[in-house]
Amino acid sequence: MTHADSNADQLRNPLNESASSGASKGLEDTLRWAFELDASPALAGANWLTREIVPHASDAFGGLLDGATTLAQLVELKNAYKMLRKTGTTPAERSLAARLYAVAIGAALVRHGTLITTQRGETLTRALSELHDDETMSASVRDLALQAIDAARTMRES
Repeated sequence: MTHADSNADQLRNPLNESASSGASKGLEDTLRWAFELDASPALAGANWLTREIVPHASDAFGGLLDGATTLAQLVELKNAYKMLRKTGTTPAERSLAARLYAVAIGAALVRHGTLITTQRGETLTRALSELHDDETMSASVRDLALQAIDAARTMRES
C-alpha cells in the first residue's frame, strides 16, 4: 500500500479521529448554530458574538456570568452588545442586546470593581434596576444586577 492509499483510507474511515476531528468540530458548531437560530433567533446572534470573544462560553449569559471572564472580555462584550443594540434587525434582538449590555456593565462592576461605561448616577441605576426587575431574566442575572446597583452606589459614595 502506498502512502497515498494509506491517506485515502484514513480519510474514508469515519472512526479516524485525526482526519475527521476538524470537520466534526465544524459540523458541531454549524448544527449548534442552526438549532439556536431556530429556537431563538435574537439569542443566536448574541451567542455567536459572545463565543467569538469568550470561547469557553456556553451562551451569551453564560459568558457574562462566568467569573473567569476577564475585564477585557467584558469590555469587548459590552461594545459588541452596544453595536447589536443599535443595529439589530428586530425589536427582540435590540431588546436582548440592551439587556446583555447592562449585564456586561454589571459584571465588570461586581467582579472587577470597574465601571466600563460613561453612564453615571440615575441613568446607570435605572438600567440596572430595569434588569433586576425583568422577570424574564434568570435569577443569576437579576442577582448580579442587584449587586451591581449596590456596587455603583458604594462607588458614588466614596
